[in-house]
Amino acid sequence: MAIKKEIKVGLLGVITLTILYLGFNFLKGLDLFSSEIEYIVYYNDVQGLQASNPVTYNGVNVGRVMNIETDLEKNNVKVTLTINKKISVTDKSIALLGDDGLIGGKLVKLKINPGKTLADGGTLIGATEVGLLQSTTEKLEPTLKNVDSLVTTLTQVVSQFDQTGTALKVLVASATQTTNGVNGVVAANSKNLGEITANAAVLTANLNALSKNLDSQLKPILQKTNTFADSLQAVRLGNTVHKLNATVTDLQGILNGINSGKGTIGKLAGDDSLYVNLDRTAASLNLLLSDMKAHPKRYVHFSLFGKKDKPKEGEK
Repeated sequence: MAIKKEIKVGLLGVITLTILYLGFNFLKGLDLFSSEIEYIVYYNDVQGLQASNPVTYNGVNVGRVMNIETDLEKNNVKVTLTINKKISVTDKSIALLGDDGLIGGKLVKLKINPGKTLADGGTLIGATEVGLLQSTTEKLEPTLKNVDSLVTTLTQVVSQFDQTGTALKVLVASATQTTNGVNGVVAANSKNLGEITANAAVLTANLNALSKNLDSQLKPILQKTNTFADSLQAVRLGNTVHKLNATVTDLQGILNGINSGKGTIGKLAGDDSLYVNLDRTAASLNLLLSDMKAHPKRYVHFSLFGKKDKPKEGEK
């Protein structure tokens, strides 16, 4: 039985609309045949998070950000996440908003804690990862509190200096009286002090004569001692210089090997191929990422009935 043209046109229209619907949702990031579950999480500030950003668990990509909406009533941002069904998410799980160190963007890090399994459409606990600046500020807070306490203590010490000044005045007055008393004692015993000074001069002269005699007797002994010390020092210095020369020779051999390209360090120092290859690889990766963003269809293909490969050159 032949199929009428109207039926053919109707079937073709239904198929066309189905393909358009599936293709439109695919471009929006929706996968109707995926094995993922949607969850909701709220943030006060998403800090530049965008749709299609990854969701990771222990560093492994397990989902993506599906949608971001602003909730004016609650004054926060509603974020919809799609996570693989194989990941058992609980009601105590935390969606930690953090930085993606690879490309400098944002991602959601999933931290699963023990609890009840969360159903499709459930709400996760939202949190923001602490940055370097905030962490440093928190670490400095105890130190700043100690500084404030120290300033308060110093203020109290300075306030007590007034009383110390009064005590110093009394002490200076007492020292003046003591000095006057000493002057009186010296004046009364000036004759005795003169005799003591003369005796001290005689004693000093005797000590000088004794010192000269000792010098003349000890000089030969000291000369022999100095000669022995110089000989011992020369022996030690010779051993040290010999070891130093050996060390310098070994170091010179290592430097010559590096300059001539021997060993791993010599190859790295004389051959810049490693740097050139890394630079070219980074440039190629940047070009590939730019092309993927500009032409995603070159790398992702979708067809309801499968894609027929184009014949190679020379084949019919």
